[in-house]
Amino acid sequence: MKIGAMNHPARNPLEEIECFGRQGFDFVDFTLEPPAADPGQIDPVAVRAVLDRYSLGVVAHTAWFIPFGSPFASVREACLREFKRALDMAHKIGAKVMNTHYCKAPGFFSKEQVIGWHVEVLSRLCQEAAKVGVTIVLEHIPHGGSEQLENIVEIMNRVPLLRFHLDSGHAKLERGYDRWEEYLEKLGPKLLHVHLSENDGTADQHLPFGAVPRNPTNWPQHIKKLKATGYDGTITLEVFSAHKEYLLLSRDLLRKWWDEA
Repeated sequence: MKIGAMNHPARNPLEEIECFGRQGFDFVDFTLEPPAADPGQIDPVAVRAVLDRYSLGVVAHTAWFIPFGSPFASVREACLREFKRALDMAHKIGAKVMNTHYCKAPGFFSKEQVIGWHVEVLSRLCQEAAKVGVTIVLEHIPHGGSEQLENIVEIMNRVPLLRFHLDSGHAKLERGYDRWEEYLEKLGPKLLHVHLSENDGTADQHLPFGAVPRNPTNWPQHIKKLKATGYDGTITLEVFSAHKEYLLLSRDLLRKWWDEA
C-alpha cells in the first residue's frame, strides 16, 4: 500500500511535489487542471525530475468539472478532447493511472441515457489510454444521486478496461448514510485507487481523520474492510488543511491502522 497527497491546482506544482517529497510521501496525486496545473501549463520534464529526485510515484487526476455525462453530444466530444490532453500529459509525467469523475445528469433523463453517455466517452478514452499503458478509473462524486453506485456498476460492466476509484468522503454523501461497505462489496474487484478524508455527512469537507465530533465512522474498521478485499494499492489523503501537520498525522494514522488490520 502506498500513501500519497494531492497538489493544489492553484499553486506551483513543482513546489507542491517538492513539499510532498520532503515529507516522505510515496506518490503524488497530480491534478491536471486550471488555474496552475492545466496540461498546457505543465513542463513534464521538470515534473519528472522532481518526482525522480524523491523517488515519488504519480497518479493523474482530472478536473471533476469536466461534464462528459452531458446530454449534449457536442459537449461530450469536447470533454473527450480535454481528457485526451490530460492523458497525453499523464503519460509524459509517468502516470499509469488517470482518474475521471461520474457526472450527475438532470433528473428527467433516464438511467439508460445517463449510463450510455458515460459509456460513449469512457470506452473511447480507455482504448486510447491502453495504447500508452495508462488505466482509466472512474470516481464517484459527492451528492451524485441515489443510484450512482448502481449506475457505475453498469458502466463498469459495459467498459471492460475501466476501473474504479473509491472516495470515502463521497461514499457518505449519497443516500444519507455511509455506503463505503456497499461500494467495496460491489466494486472491490475493480478497485484501483482510493481517496480518504473526513466529513460530517453534509459536504465534502476534506478534513483530517477524527476531526468531526461524534462522528460514527470507525476508521480502523473502514481500513480493515478495505484491506480485506485484497486491495494493496495507492491511497491519497485528501486532507486540505492550512496546517500540514494534520495531513501528516492522518498519514501516520492510516499506516498504523493498515498495519494492524
